[in-house]
Amino acid sequence: MTLLIRHYAKGHRIMLRLSRLGAQIALIWVLISSAAAQDAAFDVPPLNAGLGTPPPSLDRSTPQGTIESFLELGHQGSFAEAAHLLDLGDIPAPNQPLAGPLLAEQLFVVMDRKVVIPWDRLPDRPDGWLSGPSDNEAVGRVRRSIVLDWLDLGYREVPVRLNRVAPATSDAVWVFARQSVGNIGALHMRYGPTNLEKRLPAWSRQRAVAGMYLWEVLFLPLLVIVSALVGWLAYRIVGGFQRRRDTRLTRAIVRALRWPATIAITVGFIGFVTRNVMVVSGLLDSFVSPAVVIGFVTAVTLAVVLIIDEVLDHISQNNPHELAEPENAHLRNMATTISAARKFIIVIAVITGAGLILSSANTFETLGLSLLASAGALTIVLGFAAREVLGNILASVQIAMNRSARIGDQLIFEGHFCTVERIHFTYVQLAIWNGNRLIVPVSYFVRDAFQNWSIEDVRMIRLIELTLAQTADVDALRDFFFDKVETEDGEDTGPLDKAKVMVTGQDVFGQKVLFGLPTSDPAMSWAMECKMREQLLEKAREIERETGRQMLPSENVQGLPTS
Repeated sequence: MTLLIRHYAKGHRIMLRLSRLGAQIALIWVLISSAAAQDAAFDVPPLNAGLGTPPPSLDRSTPQGTIESFLELGHQGSFAEAAHLLDLGDIPAPNQPLAGPLLAEQLFVVMDRKVVIPWDRLPDRPDGWLSGPSDNEAVGRVRRSIVLDWLDLGYREVPVRLNRVAPATSDAVWVFARQSVGNIGALHMRYGPTNLEKRLPAWSRQRAVAGMYLWEVLFLPLLVIVSALVGWLAYRIVGGFQRRRDTRLTRAIVRALRWPATIAITVGFIGFVTRNVMVVSGLLDSFVSPAVVIGFVTAVTLAVVLIIDEVLDHISQNNPHELAEPENAHLRNMATTISAARKFIIVIAVITGAGLILSSANTFETLGLSLLASAGALTIVLGFAAREVLGNILASVQIAMNRSARIGDQLIFEGHFCTVERIHFTYVQLAIWNGNRLIVPVSYFVRDAFQNWSIEDVRMIRLIELTLAQTADVDALRDFFFDKVETEDGEDTGPLDKAKVMVTGQDVFGQKVLFGLPTSDPAMSWAMECKMREQLLEKAREIERETGRQMLPSENVQGLPTS
């Protein structure tokens, strides 16, 4: 037993030493990795040899220091010093003293006008550390390249990037990447001051509100007014083009394109003016560009939805009174299926459009689209507020798919005899027999029970209850009723074997006689019931006159309570 304990203690000491050795090796590895990460940089030849020695006051040690130094020197007009913040490796050293300051000035103009600097994501550490969660700053990674913004050159997008480079003769520094420097000329041609802007008076090119130029503050209301005028003209022109079309379908398609074309032309005009005529600054462009993107996506989505809707409307039967005919059950099915297809197309188009907008938010990372993409709390609030609308939309799709109420179906809803005219996203439109319209929320419609007289067999029995005298000749009225059912001219009263006459009760007022009138057309059944009741009462009075036998209750019971 003692020997066993000694062997166990010896083994435990060995395992403890091995674990300590492993921890030491892991710590050494972490320190080596951290040291290597601190030195993460692009190896380059001597940096900007043609510019000479950079001024000692220049801070290129961190990404934030480089940007702050560049902007400060740019505002001072010291572009010869600002050139040291650019990687001019693609420019021959003899040409750098002339090209460097010019490129620095052009880059300053581009950044001042178009780039929204992400200060919150711009580290002030030499290793460009990207922090992790706020409760554990040690989680993250070092970087040797940081993208400030993406700018559109028309045929492609290019980044404005900072790189950490390690020249052979000095310490690692942060400068604008060589590739970004190569794009400065093209970016300045696209986003620099236009000829019209250069002709503006000097006072209009001064800074005003929120970093915008004074001319932008004056130009923005004018742009809104002119854009509204352009949209109005586009609406009128498309409307005039619609009236000159020959066929109903082409007129309908042009009519469907009226609003999408107006929106597309308006936002296209705004985008063209703010990019080519008077190029707006980055802060204003961060809202204008998302608005243009959203406008174009909305116009395309609306055009697709409206055109498909007009085509489906053209090929489907829309008259609910014609659809209500018993022989048009297949047309009711088709009209309801097309209604469901419309809803499906609209939902897919809206989801696709929203996806395109959010993907644009992830691509451009401008202020406006970033606000849109990061509005998670707002999305939750709107979703909670719109839960009733979303419930109605899903309920309308449910009705259209299960065909519990088809367009053209005739039904009894809350005591009203109605014909289904439309199944919209959020409500069902019912035409009451007296010409009025009943608007019912879809969720309320699917929750409550209703009678559908047009599903499966449209034939039904209309019940006519009459109160006859105690001595009334029921057989005489029965014979008259059966004869009318069999020989009624011009009225489809259904098969005779379905007709019934029954005495269902008796009280002080008289006999309760129920006449079951078979009908084949729900649209005419109520009118047929009223007409038959009138004929039965007239026949009862006729029998009373001819035979002297009382058929209807006497006037003596009129004052008695009815219940």
